[in-house]
Amino acid sequence: MSVVNVSGFIRPIDIATAFVAVQQGSIPVSGGTDVILHEPPAPVSLVDLTVLPLSGISESGDGFSIGATTTLSEMLEHPRLAAHADGVIADMLRLVGSPLLRNRATIGGHLARGRLSDVIPVLLSLDATINWYDGSPRAGPLADFYASQTHRTPLIVTGITIPPMHRPAAAAFRKFSRTHFDLAILNCACRIDIADDGSVAAARVVVGETPALAASVTDAEVLLHGRPLDPAAISSAATIAAAEIPARDDDRATAEYRRAIAAVLVRRCLAEIAGRLP
Repeated sequence: MSVVNVSGFIRPIDIATAFVAVQQGSIPVSGGTDVILHEPPAPVSLVDLTVLPLSGISESGDGFSIGATTTLSEMLEHPRLAAHADGVIADMLRLVGSPLLRNRATIGGHLARGRLSDVIPVLLSLDATINWYDGSPRAGPLADFYASQTHRTPLIVTGITIPPMHRPAAAAFRKFSRTHFDLAILNCACRIDIADDGSVAAARVVVGETPALAASVTDAEVLLHGRPLDPAAISSAATIAAAEIPARDDDRATAEYRRAIAAVLVRRCLAEIAGRLP
């Protein structure tokens, strides 16, 4: 983004002031990585969110609360968060861009853009909720935030919450890309909760970069529920995922190729989880 495209730089005194500026067409920034890569078509003002108290990671009985201007590196370096859910968050974050990018990119900015994401599949699999401000403080499931297209309306993301895992549970993440720094051709995150009888109490099978934004494969989750997580169940879930994802062709891969990869990644995620669970 060239300097001539910045018509102003606003340092708001509070979230309400920041939102008024966003309503008037200004772009909220903290790390600023996305606005650098995707230049707006006309001069625009930027709203600096780093002056607001939106950073930090805390843990309580409700899980982890993460402020919107917390960087991906800060999440990766937080010992308790990095260890949560078998380390799936840390495993995923190490595959997001480069260390330099993670030092600047913030979780709020990443979620607000709602595209090209390895982060979103993992958060969806962990049933994360998102907080935002659109004139009033609001919160809701991250899955609903995207399904309802709320992320495309004027708002400011203020944070996320990742709930605790109470049952015996495990999660895993996989992505397929040409190189470590490339965008994923396809990615997948799964979580399995185990009931007292050893069957699946809850399942999340999330596939992204189809190339649409990540979403749960509901029929695969329904199939797994109430069954042992055995090779037959894993194979059936992988087959369903490959058939039901909204795969399309783009300049990175064909729909057919994505479906083939989906079956492999879902199978690998679930097999890894099965190996971790009692």
